[in-house]
Amino acid sequence: MEKLLQWSLAQQGNNKEAKERVGRPDPKALAQLLGMVQGKDDPTLMKENGAVLKNEKSTSNEKLMALKSMEALIENLDNANNLKNMKLWPSILEQLNNEDKEIQALACSCIGSAVQNNPRSQNDFLEESGRSGAFKKILKLAGDSTDEYSRSKALYALSNITRHSERAYEQFEDLNGWQLIPHLLADEKASDKLKFRALSLLSSLISEEVETANFNTKEGQEKINRLKDDKIVDSILNILDKDRGINCLDKAIFILSTLISHGFEFTDIQKNGLSSKIEGLDSMKDSLNEDDFKNLRSVVGK
Repeated sequence: MEKLLQWSLAQQGNNKEAKERVGRPDPKALAQLLGMVQGKDDPTLMKENGAVLKNEKSTSNEKLMALKSMEALIENLDNANNLKNMKLWPSILEQLNNEDKEIQALACSCIGSAVQNNPRSQNDFLEESGRSGAFKKILKLAGDSTDEYSRSKALYALSNITRHSERAYEQFEDLNGWQLIPHLLADEKASDKLKFRALSLLSSLISEEVETANFNTKEGQEKINRLKDDKIVDSILNILDKDRGINCLDKAIFILSTLISHGFEFTDIQKNGLSSKIEGLDSMKDSLNEDDFKNLRSVVGK
């Protein structure tokens, strides 16, 4: 209850650091609290949140609270799957067009939470996106937004939309989504957290091939070609720096190690660059995943 109170107080101000510091409330606890205080079941609360989002007279703060409440509710699989039946997807997706950056970010967060490990909701989102262009808007937010919080939440949504979804991957490719990853990794203004999100998106895109241990399918080979042609591997190599955050480094090394395990062939130039990067990281190897780092070193014979 104390954490919920701290979270609630932080949401009432405009201090983003304070909001990040308190983190997100436990979804179940928040949903239970809303139900206890208001004496309403989940479908009723979802309808009321949707009505707030749809109402043009709702204030930004009211919409923010509605989105936070909605996300807490739809982290429940059944509630997420009811978004289509209750015709609530349009109200959420419309918030991607809101001028308020935080509302855009929370709309992305809602979408990401609804589709996470949920094929039915993934398809429901894609169906509604076909009418609203939401997929394209999320890609644009991830690539062009000047607000890092919005970009981070957009990447979170993209990762969950595309994971294990051939249909979503096809749309991602049609919308030139691959260009987003090297763009973010090369962006000097992007924080390590944002680069980590970009790497997480890449992990989602190749998750099917990794889990089936098979890049030899037509789609698997197309993805390998993307990694080469779009200079994505080069972009990952470039961020292997000892001053980089440990989570970002570990994620980058994990992806490279995964590719190595599946027979990815580095060019001589890439090997030379990797050799230099490994030397720079050697002093912090105890903080990195031992197996992945060892796999990385095997490429250059170290």
